[in-house]
Amino acid sequence: MPRLSAAITQEECLYDDRWTKEADNLFIDLLMEANSVGDWKYGRPANSVFDYCRLGIKAALDLNFSLCDVELRFDFLHKRYSVFSWMLRKHGLRHCVKSNVLTAPVAVWDDIFESNSFSVAYQHCGDPRWNELKFFFSSIYLASSDCAIFPDFHSTNEHVVPALIDTSDLLSEPSNNNVVIQCPTANSFNRGMGPRERDVSSECSVNTQSHFLNPTRGSLTPMRIPRPPRKSAPSSCKGSSSDPRI
Repeated sequence: MPRLSAAITQEECLYDDRWTKEADNLFIDLLMEANSVGDWKYGRPANSVFDYCRLGIKAALDLNFSLCDVELRFDFLHKRYSVFSWMLRKHGLRHCVKSNVLTAPVAVWDDIFESNSFSVAYQHCGDPRWNELKFFFSSIYLASSDCAIFPDFHSTNEHVVPALIDTSDLLSEPSNNNVVIQCPTANSFNRGMGPRERDVSSECSVNTQSHFLNPTRGSLTPMRIPRPPRKSAPSSCKGSSSDPRI
């Protein structure tokens, strides 16, 4: 596979020439607005909500998107949520909520990048709209009028109230989210072994080996790119990050 001369950035993974960062942020804001006024209470948004977002983007940014374009973008938001929440449940990966920086031992980064190529979007930091995505897909999208209390295992904030989720939906969730539902928790790693001491010096924000998979803009076929140099976690985050629950 071809190799790129420069490391890919998060913006290259999340946005493109049409769905710019500004358009993406506005789309998320409009979805939040639709929820606040009661137009989107649970489940997948209706076509009327997507149409409202499409017209809002047209009015504010003069960008023309079809109803299908907006629906596909919503699915891409779901993919971002699925991949990042799966990463947060990886044993050994730490997310500093204050700086939004991710750190993990090199072996953990290797496993993450090899398991899901889109994860390189979060090689330096978490999703810029993580709070909104978490609200959409762990509280609204899976919820219904007949729901039960189900803990939000993806939360990076210990004070977050457990989300209301229809437990029946957990078994019928599309395959795009199976990586989250079926992902092993921290307790399922190294059964029968005692906890290992963390070697902070071996942790970094990205894998330091020579190359890793890189999805092209729009999350198409991955390419091979050089890894950026090792970067240690900010001192302000050590001890304040959200380790996976054990």
